[in-house]
Amino acid sequence: MKRRYHRSDGWRGYWIPANAVAGASDTGTWDDSPCPSPQVAAEVRKFQRECLRPLGIRSRTRYGQTSNVFCGKRWIVVPERDYERAEKAAAEWLKEHDRALHYLHEAK
Repeated sequence: MKRRYHRSDGWRGYWIPANAVAGASDTGTWDDSPCPSPQVAAEVRKFQRECLRPLGIRSRTRYGQTSNVFCGKRWIVVPERDYERAEKAAAEWLKEHDRALHYLHEAK
């Protein structure tokens, strides 16, 4: 699978799957996790259910790493043929739901 690199600063960054349209940080299930897995998963499912499925776009969740050993990434990836349409829909949906979201963001 192709991917692109997002640089956080001069030394750090992470890889994003090429066809990812949204992502979220995931810090596990510890009591003090700022991005707890169950809540992150719920936001991802809501995005898939409300944004992509009504358009007939299938998606999968892919997992990746960050430069922080305590934080992983969840990416919502779509087929290449649907990427442009899904990216546009994702940007609109994320902007519209920005105040209600805690974890989900654009794949940039």
